[in-house]
Amino acid sequence: MKLQRATFLAGATAAALLLSACGGGTGANSGPAADVPGADGKGEVKGDIAAAWWGGTSRIELTNKVIDMFIAENPGVTVDRQSADFAKYFDKLNVQAASKDLPCVVQLQGRQINDYTKRNVLLPLDPMVESGAIDIADIPKAVVDAGRGTDGKLYFLPYGAAYDAVGVNTTLAEQAGVGTLSEGYDWPEFISYLSKAQEKMPDGVNASNNGGGRPNYFIGWTQANGKKLFNDEGKLGFEKSDLTEYWKMWEDLRQKGVTVTPQQSSEEPTAPDQSYLAHGQVMSDTLPGNAFTPASKTLSGAAPGQALTTLPYPSGPSGSGNALYPSGFAVSANCQNIPTAAAFINYFTNDLEAGKTFASDNGAATNTKVLDAQIADPSMSATKKHELETYKKIVSEDPPTIVFPAGYQSVFENSFKRAYEEVAFGRMSVDQAADKFFDEANAKLGQ
Repeated sequence: MKLQRATFLAGATAAALLLSACGGGTGANSGPAADVPGADGKGEVKGDIAAAWWGGTSRIELTNKVIDMFIAENPGVTVDRQSADFAKYFDKLNVQAASKDLPCVVQLQGRQINDYTKRNVLLPLDPMVESGAIDIADIPKAVVDAGRGTDGKLYFLPYGAAYDAVGVNTTLAEQAGVGTLSEGYDWPEFISYLSKAQEKMPDGVNASNNGGGRPNYFIGWTQANGKKLFNDEGKLGFEKSDLTEYWKMWEDLRQKGVTVTPQQSSEEPTAPDQSYLAHGQVMSDTLPGNAFTPASKTLSGAAPGQALTTLPYPSGPSGSGNALYPSGFAVSANCQNIPTAAAFINYFTNDLEAGKTFASDNGAATNTKVLDAQIADPSMSATKKHELETYKKIVSEDPPTIVFPAGYQSVFENSFKRAYEEVAFGRMSVDQAADKFFDEANAKLGQ
């Protein structure tokens, strides 16, 4: 595993409320971990906890089923359930963090974790792992490490691992005579594949969406080519020339008509299952691994007879270009019932029946026994099984672990997309846009 770690200042971004109102201490209501009974997670599992997560109707229902199972196995436990869609979830979480009143158990991702760790609003889980209250024995190290903060401590236990894949419309690819990419293909082979396919695309269909403004595609390209995403201060770790090389690669494809136009890009729905790929309007695009099933369902209605598959990202001199983006549960510093919080996290992540019920709804199950049981389940749909098998292949190749600086999503991702749009619409040269992106990102990342 290649671990990219940085030491960042807390704060910056989507967690503005957290940063402005939290202060530096643990607060009278939060108490340092050492002062809370059962700080190592050991103790009687009983009493009340609050648990918060994001998701739509289906995920809320599945999470509630697992919570009901946990309560049934632990009489005397009650769980205050708090859920919302992704954006509203973090709006509320930031307010709760600012007032030191987070739920005992909160769901987070690696892309946001360091907006919270530096404000001392989360407890390290390492003492709970060391005591045996939380078991990580069946979770790959690369996945566990994605839950660590910039100080190296474990702050959330990943229960579901998302990844990005290259989605390919196999029907269009066969019609174009290019078939499926071979295992271990690299970026030059991928670009050649798209260019060749465009020669025989039906009218109104492009071989690819435009990946120039896709941060996750860029991350995959940097990892495969051995570039460092962030430096030790939480600023950009790659060179400006790396970015211009990447953007020029996509600009060449765009100018040759291999990708959609900038106007089409700006009009595309953001949901993966409503994307151009899901409607048969492009042959290939980056696709979240766990969006393969819903995107396939959309395609079957939008373009009957066509089918999708997904492949790991292109490789390169440094190996796999696939990074993992796990979601998991953390314990707040103000939690007064740590043994029950730890038991809940351990149950949700490691219990076979809980895993069967949740069915990898938010990324592939990280516990290898839970994952294998789901893959072997004959009731599992073919598309969902493909999602899980692709994850299993990716994680077997020891993917890089990226520790994201505070402010990653609101600073890096937004600035990256805006800067490339300037290029695609002809308002800036590649070099000018790269200057703009570096100035914006380095001024705000990690603060």
